[in-house]
Amino acid sequence: MNMKKILTLPLFIILLFASSCQDGDDTLPLPLLGTWEMVGFNNYLELDYVTIYVFKGDGTYSYSSTLREQGSVVDLGYNFHESGTFLLDNNTIVFTRTAFLHRPYFGEKVHYAKEELQSTFVEGYPDYSKTYSLRNEGNELFFPGGIVGGDVIEQDMKFEKVN
Repeated sequence: MNMKKILTLPLFIILLFASSCQDGDDTLPLPLLGTWEMVGFNNYLELDYVTIYVFKGDGTYSYSSTLREQGSVVDLGYNFHESGTFLLDNNTIVFTRTAFLHRPYFGEKVHYAKEELQSTFVEGYPDYSKTYSLRNEGNELFFPGGIVGGDVIEQDMKFEKVN
């Protein structure tokens, strides 16, 4: 046997063992991670409004609303931007909001740079959850609508995977 084969086999066994050892808390499904967008058109503004979720492997997320020229992928500015951490419980995402930025009240512009958004106090109501499913071979993130908080009706939301 040559030296390469002697060293390759133990290295392979070590790599195989290391890749099979996973932390028991690692419950994030890889298909959920990435950027998801829901795009609609605002006839009054003649702009696309885009709602975006970004889920990262470290358990953090961002949720935002931007405006774009129709068919473009370049954001003109934000309506809001939320960030925090998330956990998965079966088919439910539990969000812990750590920051929420929104358009200034009585603002004169249609959209704002992220730095121009105003912060909202989140300590009193940071946690919320959403039931979800991944559809169309993992390319669609679906949140079913329904009654929230006893008096608010939410529509179904379908997000396309961007990356």
